[in-house]
Amino acid sequence: MPTEAKAAVISDLTERLRRMRAAVLMQTQGLTVAEMSDFRRRLAAAGIEVHVAKNTLLRIASEQADLANLEPILHGQTTIAIGYGDEVAVAKSVSDFITTSRMAHPITIKAGILGKQPIAAAEVSALAKTPPLEQLHAELVGAIHGPLNQMYGVLTAPMRDLINTLEARIRQLGGEPEAA
Repeated sequence: MPTEAKAAVISDLTERLRRMRAAVLMQTQGLTVAEMSDFRRRLAAAGIEVHVAKNTLLRIASEQADLANLEPILHGQTTIAIGYGDEVAVAKSVSDFITTSRMAHPITIKAGILGKQPIAAAEVSALAKTPPLEQLHAELVGAIHGPLNQMYGVLTAPMRDLINTLEARIRQLGGEPEAA
């Protein structure tokens, strides 16, 4: 039976895990207080919360939040970065911090959670390399716009050709075509 303080931590973690869209679980052991504060501050600027949680409490909270089994991931010290917005932003922010910071003890990504399913560390890295959502939207619009524009040209070509032929014949007969 967990103590009242641990029950409160479990309840808080459960609520956060239910609301989240993505999370990254990592090992941050060996980071100084200043490095951990910098890590939290940089991720908070992107709307991401960072929590260091006991594995047992995180396992219970994940079970209560109906997440897939996290038991194989939960070993050693676990820090979890939780994002409530764009799924890619969590992985990208953590990955960017790891590559740009010069720490004596680097952060190690253990795994991630996308939706309600755990993903491997390699998948978190691949997710971090995904272009931003706005860019994906622009690429999709471009992919749709190109063929539609071509189809418009093909469908209007016969009418345009007919009009051009009629205007040429009017000029040939000495008339002036009407302005459209």
